[in-house]
Amino acid sequence: MFLKVMLNIVLCYVVGILPASAEISNHQIFYRQDKRAPLTKIEIVFLGAGSYREQPSQTGLVQTVSKLIWESGKKHGHIDQLAVLGTDLYVSSKKTSLTVSIYTLSENCAKSIEIVRDVIYNLEFSETDLEDVKKLKAVDYQNSFRRRPYSFMRNFALAETRGIKKYKFLKMLENLSAKDVRQYYARLLKTEVVFFKALSDRDSTEIAQMLRPITEERENLLLQQAGGFVHSLAYPAIDHPSGPSAFVFDLNSKSIMCYWLIPCGIIDEKDYLPSMISDALGGYRAQGLLYEYFRKELGLVYGIGSDYQSEEYIRFLEIYSDPQLHNSEDLIAKMSDFLRGLLDNPRVWERIKELRESRDVADAHVHERLTPQRRLDNEVYRAIYNKPIRKGGYKSITDAEVRAFLERFFVPQNMVMIFQGPKDHIIDVLNTHWPEVDVQVHSVESLLK
Repeated sequence: MFLKVMLNIVLCYVVGILPASAEISNHQIFYRQDKRAPLTKIEIVFLGAGSYREQPSQTGLVQTVSKLIWESGKKHGHIDQLAVLGTDLYVSSKKTSLTVSIYTLSENCAKSIEIVRDVIYNLEFSETDLEDVKKLKAVDYQNSFRRRPYSFMRNFALAETRGIKKYKFLKMLENLSAKDVRQYYARLLKTEVVFFKALSDRDSTEIAQMLRPITEERENLLLQQAGGFVHSLAYPAIDHPSGPSAFVFDLNSKSIMCYWLIPCGIIDEKDYLPSMISDALGGYRAQGLLYEYFRKELGLVYGIGSDYQSEEYIRFLEIYSDPQLHNSEDLIAKMSDFLRGLLDNPRVWERIKELRESRDVADAHVHERLTPQRRLDNEVYRAIYNKPIRKGGYKSITDAEVRAFLERFFVPQNMVMIFQGPKDHIIDVLNTHWPEVDVQVHSVESLLK
């Protein structure tokens, strides 16, 4: 046991198996043991190489490269080699990173990592290969639009009011060249910080040793060249609009989809307060103030709720409701009054008090239910964003902090509304009950162009 402890200490120094609360260093390993099955999952995370760092004219480039890596591995036989070992390979992109994920039988983990190293460091593709991948990504994009058109509406509204990048993937694909891909990939291989997430029944020392083919390849490459991606949490300043905005997407229907977005800072700011307010209003479940007031008491909607969301680096509360056409005017008028009057609503403060009293028990139950994978994900998230853990949770949030938050964000000039339904009816409602709103009308189909 003594020798095992000493070996772990040495590996913490040499390879980087560090506490997750520490700043992420190059080749650091975030590790969780899971002995329920002889399986290993390893994620190789290129930190800073995600979509945040794309130029506006190259929106979707990282997704395209992710697909190209996998297709190249398939073309050159690497995917078949991995399949023989019982290994699946996935390449995905997020806002902050590009990730190569390995799911395998633990006994074949070392061999699988060596094959994946070849996939990463020997990417080969032709112009024809790129054109084929562009076609596949165009189909993916169109299918995503058909399944979730609202995400495109929301992106458009926040791009117009908060300056984030618009989804214009199809247009970008037309102009994407092999040179663009190679320039991005050259920077990817020289990424300043690459770290690993490992979930396995194997010991952490074994995992560290298995990853040496990747770390050695990178060490040699970084000695020769510089200029790779560097992770940063420096985001553009947010310019708040001078008044409320409404985006109307014309659709002839008997019900109206209504959304109110309340932007409340950037992604790396403390998120206790907006989370608490969202819980008070009520998630997408039969609870909370929104459900009690707009459905049970007024009977204006079927579904209603609140969620705490993000789009690129923008954080916001999202209020959702789906009134029938004959209830929509009453709902829109009363919702606007409700959100603007949140600060002085005694029921809000009653719910805040209830959350303070019940949150500790709820947090304890959630913590008990966390799987090893969720614990691992939470540790990495905290390490990337360096979020402090506020002792006391919701109990530590004062009424003064809640009041300051509501005064700052729940004001008309900070509200972004999205409606999908008959445009003439919605415009008449807004002009009658909230004439100062800046209204834009669009077709849903225009978002694809």
